[in-house]
Amino acid sequence: MLALQRMKFWVDFKYLWLEQMMEIRVAWYWYLLFSLVIPLAMVFGFARFGRGLTDQSSLIYIISGSAIFAVVNDGLYAMAIRLGSMKKEGILVYYASLPISRVAFAGAIMFSRLVVLLPGMLCPILLGSAIYGIKLELNPWIVVLLPLTALSMSVMGMVIGLAVDNLEMTNWIVTSVLFLVVMAAPVFIPITALPLPLQFLSYAFPPTYAADALRRLLLGDVNLAFYLDMAMLALMVVVSFFVFKRWSFWRLR
Repeated sequence: MLALQRMKFWVDFKYLWLEQMMEIRVAWYWYLLFSLVIPLAMVFGFARFGRGLTDQSSLIYIISGSAIFAVVNDGLYAMAIRLGSMKKEGILVYYASLPISRVAFAGAIMFSRLVVLLPGMLCPILLGSAIYGIKLELNPWIVVLLPLTALSMSVMGMVIGLAVDNLEMTNWIVTSVLFLVVMAAPVFIPITALPLPLQFLSYAFPPTYAADALRRLLLGDVNLAFYLDMAMLALMVVVSFFVFKRWSFWRLR
């Protein structure tokens, strides 16, 4: 029985993913273009604050923070706007009536976007090191960490997209949540630079663990702390999708 459920999940995921890719293919260059602009602007602009941040530690925080910002933005925005659009157009009712896995449905939407948006996530890392002439370790774990981070934020994006009826309001809420989560977590700064209440609160946000894990990868410091960060991200993904799977609200829209 379990084997049949797994097979059904992957069949659902395959066809839903292919369907989403067929929709993206007509405008994939716009997705790619806009996914590159903001991270590159951050990498270039943040280093110019004050008299310029030129030490390696500050530049690594800027580069890793820009990459995580891009990932969190894609996880939140892509899911919220896509589901909000589907709900507005009446398409979501069709999907809700199908005997498909909700997790496969959500995963197919997220991974179809990741195929196009992954270059934008990697861009701050690749070009940041070239722009500032600092040596960074390019570990294969990066291509696991970035999608895992996007998935950890995707359910929050889905909740916003399903709960809000107005797309303009959805866009405003996603932007507000994005900056709130990123600024309340030690993404661009060390955790010790945050006020004490925010230090404790930041441990509830996936970007905290993602940013720490990415910095460790870029420094070649893959140790127990890195694997704990990855485990926390994976746990957050599992818990959030479990809650989404049990949530019946989307079938009523």
